[in-house]
Amino acid sequence: MRICLVSQEYPPETARGGIGSQNWTKARALARLGHEVHVLSSATGAAEGLVTRTDDGVSVHRIEPPGVEFPVYEAPAYWLGYTWSVLRGLHELMGSREFDVIDFAEYGAEGFAYQLDRTPWSFAPVVVQLHGPLSMFADRIGWPEPGSELERVGTFMEEVSIQRADALMACSANIADFTAPRHGVPRESIDVVHCGVDSDAFNPPPAGYREGLPPTVLFVGNLAENKGLGTVLDAVLSLRSKWPELQLRVLGKGEGSFLADLRERARSAGAEDALDLAGFVGDREELPGLYRSAHVFASPAQHEVGVANVYLEAMACGCPVLAAATGAAPEAITHDESGLLVAPGDVPATAAALDRILGDPALAARMGEAGRRRVDDYFSIDRYVERVLGTYERAIAAPGAERRELEPEGVP
Repeated sequence: MRICLVSQEYPPETARGGIGSQNWTKARALARLGHEVHVLSSATGAAEGLVTRTDDGVSVHRIEPPGVEFPVYEAPAYWLGYTWSVLRGLHELMGSREFDVIDFAEYGAEGFAYQLDRTPWSFAPVVVQLHGPLSMFADRIGWPEPGSELERVGTFMEEVSIQRADALMACSANIADFTAPRHGVPRESIDVVHCGVDSDAFNPPPAGYREGLPPTVLFVGNLAENKGLGTVLDAVLSLRSKWPELQLRVLGKGEGSFLADLRERARSAGAEDALDLAGFVGDREELPGLYRSAHVFASPAQHEVGVANVYLEAMACGCPVLAAATGAAPEAITHDESGLLVAPGDVPATAAALDRILGDPALAARMGEAGRRRVDDYFSIDRYVERVLGTYERAIAAPGAERRELEPEGVP
């Protein structure tokens, strides 16, 4: 199959969040199966036309962002400019090759211009993967502000992309259940395709490996209050009298003011050494070792719309997961089996859950083993790609997909 993934987030140059990580994993897995895989992504600055390189069997083509450097794209002008850059990039790529399917994320509406422009002589079936539409974030966490320019324009663009897709796949039932009524598509038209993790790269440490290490709680992701990071820090600080060496290791990027607030919380508690702001890990090959060294992975987000990649990475590494009992987290984590679920923002409950896991190594080991089994049974990259290919095949077989074979006869 000839596949084009369109994602302005794509490691290493434009690594930012879960969409880029998942497309990176998906592209490489599809290429290993023998599919011809192309990725159309953003450059970090000025680029002269398409800049192409090959990465582990994947052809990565980067286009210049519209006037501002990645990742300053949370403005309608950027969304509109970038989608037209994508259209030009696709036209250039499709001038010398055909694609069986093009895969867009709904976030950022990167497919908006192409989906409006599709004609019988410039056509490939489109799959839109739902990672959580803007309207859902506005509804669940209040960002962007409902009624704001970004929310109104972005939601319109995403809805056009969603409604014009030949097939839809959502990375959680939570997202599918929200998107169908909100954006006017039948619920049965959305395949729930939970994301996957490279279970060869992310694997558990030897038995007993963590027992000789200082107790560590790990957080990986965007550093923001809605991810539950402040709750985890306050819980860790409350446990320091019982666990004097307990440390929260934080990996990711965030606003300077928020990071300063975290440091001040730790300083005020007289426990500056309890917080390790380790920064962003650009080399994904370093991540498995960090999960293996952690006793608990904690991210009780206010509302995780999809099954976060970091949950799967932790589970694959045999690390118990502490998450919030909201959103899509329960689709991956079984309470009292592979981890613990707490109410978002509940510091005492979060502290009690951390204390329970840290104080019972046998329980932690059982949870780690259960998480790894769940990955092997369902969340491995091989199982994920099987689900993805099923949706691709549905898009290719959709009514009208035969149009890609037509010639532009009579077109001036």
